[in-house]
Amino acid sequence: MTTSWGIDLVKRISWGFISLKCPEGLCYGTLAVHRMCFSLSIWHLVLGLLTMGVVDSRHPRAKLQNGLWGVKFVGWLVLAVLSFVIPSGFFEFYSRYVAMVGAAVFLLIQLVLLVDFAYNLAEGCIDRYEETERPLWRNLLIWGTISMYVAFAVMTIVDYVFFASEGCGRNQFFITTNMLVCIIVSVIAVHPRVQEANLKSGLAQAGMVTAYATYLVTSALAGSPPGDEDKGEPECNPLASRASARATMAVVGAFFTIGAICYSTTNAAVKSNSLIRSASSSMYEPLATSDEGSVQMTRSTNAQLRQNALRDAVASGALPASALEDAEEEEDPESTDDETYGVQYNYTFFHVIFCLAAMYAAMLLTNWNSIKSSDHVIIIGRSVAAVWVKIITSWLCLLLYSWTLVGPVVLPDREWS
Repeated sequence: MTTSWGIDLVKRISWGFISLKCPEGLCYGTLAVHRMCFSLSIWHLVLGLLTMGVVDSRHPRAKLQNGLWGVKFVGWLVLAVLSFVIPSGFFEFYSRYVAMVGAAVFLLIQLVLLVDFAYNLAEGCIDRYEETERPLWRNLLIWGTISMYVAFAVMTIVDYVFFASEGCGRNQFFITTNMLVCIIVSVIAVHPRVQEANLKSGLAQAGMVTAYATYLVTSALAGSPPGDEDKGEPECNPLASRASARATMAVVGAFFTIGAICYSTTNAAVKSNSLIRSASSSMYEPLATSDEGSVQMTRSTNAQLRQNALRDAVASGALPASALEDAEEEEDPESTDDETYGVQYNYTFFHVIFCLAAMYAAMLLTNWNSIKSSDHVIIIGRSVAAVWVKIITSWLCLLLYSWTLVGPVVLPDREWS
């Protein structure tokens, strides 16, 4: 939908019999992409409002989350059709202010999840090694950390070789700044005072963060538009003129983009309880308290005792065998429904995350509102706006991780669990 390529293809396949006369912005182009993604955002926003206050699957409105798929699909189709009736002026405002702000918020959530993933992965390897004492987990942590820093070094060298030629001062600034900040962050991560305040800090987490930040810089430079020779601009991206490089960047960019969106949306949605509680309280609160656990254990014990009593009654002949089958059918919904006594995640927050993800996808597909209708192949991330978004994202990633290191030292009285 980004260009008229699809309309032109239909015309060629049909030998000119099917000629769709549809203006730019309605059937293709930046605004057309925003129309479709806008319908998805509204769809999730409506579902989020309708499921607000649902605390377990016994609530009448819980079916809106876990069922009624046909009705929800028809509802989205109606919103998609209505989005093409709305005047283009609305989407010009929406794409510049609403969608861009929503995409920025989603990017921040994505960075928080990345830092959280780095800590969880390192802690998981350490916990497994302490429990099992198998060298596999120790070697995985050590060699994984080494591979991250090797990737950081290789990407930095590649950046200097391909994108930091004479006259490319901006690229040189990006590469050098990223390299220095990554080194500083790594040193801070193993500083004795930092490790004393934050026992979880180490090179494993720093390696993952520095590798991701360097990847963002490399991706931004590789996706930068070619220089304009007529204006005397230097060629700071030699890969832009190579067809094989463009195809590779398109595939790699799409792969990482889809993977990042899927990981961010699913993890942010299912971790909504932790995120909401962390925002409302500085103290750590487990998702399930001991009282809740004992209540569920009591329910499980009672169900087992009841099942044993029925089996004894059937064996003695006091009850027919059908009584045992009926009891199993009654217990099946409770055994398969893990949300009978409490939802596993916040339904409203789940849909808010997907609403923001739709805005982020719209900005990616339109290269942050900078695609042209004359382009027949759109490479995700190839625009000046996309370059700056990736560079700023890499800076924010390093800044956020640095705060997790320095924060416990600066604010020792606060709980950082």
